[in-house]
Amino acid sequence: MSAVAGDRCAARAGTVSFEVARRVAPGLVRPHGRVEAMPLAAARGRVLAEAVVAPGPLPPFDQAAMDEYAVRLAGRGGLPLILPVAGRTDAGDAPGRLLPGTAHRIMTGAALPRGADTVVMEEQVTRKGSLARIEADLPANTHIRRAGEDVPPDAVVLSPGRRLDWPEIGLLAALGIAAVCVAAPVRIAILPTGSELHATGAAPSPGGIHDANGPMLAALLSGGSAEVTVRRVEDDAPALAEALAEAAATHDLVVTTGGMAAGLGDHVRAAVAAAGGRLEVAGVAMKPGKPLGLGRIGTAGFVGLPGNPQASAFAALAFVRPMIAGLAGAAAPAPQVATLAFSGDGRAGRVELAPVRLAVEDGRPVARRSGPAGSHRMTPMADADAVAIVPDTAETGTTVEVLPFGRWQEG
Repeated sequence: MSAVAGDRCAARAGTVSFEVARRVAPGLVRPHGRVEAMPLAAARGRVLAEAVVAPGPLPPFDQAAMDEYAVRLAGRGGLPLILPVAGRTDAGDAPGRLLPGTAHRIMTGAALPRGADTVVMEEQVTRKGSLARIEADLPANTHIRRAGEDVPPDAVVLSPGRRLDWPEIGLLAALGIAAVCVAAPVRIAILPTGSELHATGAAPSPGGIHDANGPMLAALLSGGSAEVTVRRVEDDAPALAEALAEAAATHDLVVTTGGMAAGLGDHVRAAVAAAGGRLEVAGVAMKPGKPLGLGRIGTAGFVGLPGNPQASAFAALAFVRPMIAGLAGAAAPAPQVATLAFSGDGRAGRVELAPVRLAVEDGRPVARRSGPAGSHRMTPMADADAVAIVPDTAETGTTVEVLPFGRWQEG
C-alpha cells in the first residue's frame, strides 16, 4: 500500500492529524492538462506547460562591460602602451574592427570589435589628443561579457512547472521570447453556505451577516493560475447537493464554506454524498478549522472549509493553494520558516494556525502573534503577514513553517 493510500485509509477512520491531511489534499487532484499560449507581458503568475529553450545565446554577442577602450594584448608586452584611438562603437552599433596597433573607443553593452581581446576601463587610460596611454597591467579577456556566458544557445532556460514572475519574464524577454505555453487557469467554484449570509452592500436581515468568506477566498485564491466563481447557497440539503453537482461538472475544484460540522444545520457532508462525491477527510486536528473536509465529486477535487473567516482563510492557505498548484502542474515551492516569538497552546495532538507578523531580527525571520485569539476575528488577519503552523509542543524560539500572505518581504 502506498503512503498516500495509507493516509486516505487513515483519514476515512475519522479526524486526522494536520500532517496526514496535508499529504492527502494534493493527492486528490492531478494536473488538468489544459494549455494555452500567452503573451509574455501578460504571463506573470502563470505556470509553464512546456520547457523553454533558448533560441540563441545571452549575451547575444561579445560586448563591453563598461565604458572603456578595446585593445588587443595578445603578443604585446611592456607598459605603458601608447596607442592611437581609431574607431568607436556605441551600444546598438554593428560590430566594428580593431585596427592593428590601435585602441578602439567602446561604450557599455556595445559589441566588441573584431580583433580585440581586452577592454581597459576608462579610469585606467590617460587620453591626450588622439593617443591613449594605458598603464594598467591587465590579463587578456578583462571586462568582456562573452556571448552565451549567461545562457548558452539551445539551453533549457526554464522547465515545465515553473511559475513565472518578474525575474523569469525579464530573462525570457532578454532572449527575445514573446509568448509562452502555460497551463490554462484552474477553474474553482466557491460556494459559501448559510441562510444567514447576505451580499456585501445589501442590508442584512435581523440576525443575518455579510458574507466575508466569498469575497475573501476569491481574492486569496484567484490570480494567474486560477479563475474563481462565487455562488452563495442556502442551508438546504437538496439545493446544496444540486449546486455541488453542477459546480463539479464544470470546475476543477469545488470549495464550500460552513456547514462541515455535525450540527442540525450542517448539510455539506450529506450533500457531497448526494452529489455522488466522497470525503477522504472529515475533520482535522487543528485550531482553528477542525471541521475541514477533503474529497472528490466526480472529476473535481472538493474542499469543505469551516465557516469562521480565520479558519476558512488559513485552511485555504494550507490545503487549497497546494491543490491549485497541483492542478496547474506547478512545482512545489520550498517551505518558508520563521522563529516563534511565542509558545504553542500545548494541547496535545493539535496544530494551531496562528496569524503572525514577520520581521527580520538578527538576520532571521521572526514570527510574532497578530491580535487576540478567535477564529471569527478579522482584524488579526488584516494586521498579519502570514500564518504560522504551530505544533502543540512549540515554545518560544522554535523554528516553524509559515505560510506568507504574499505581501511580506524580507529586509
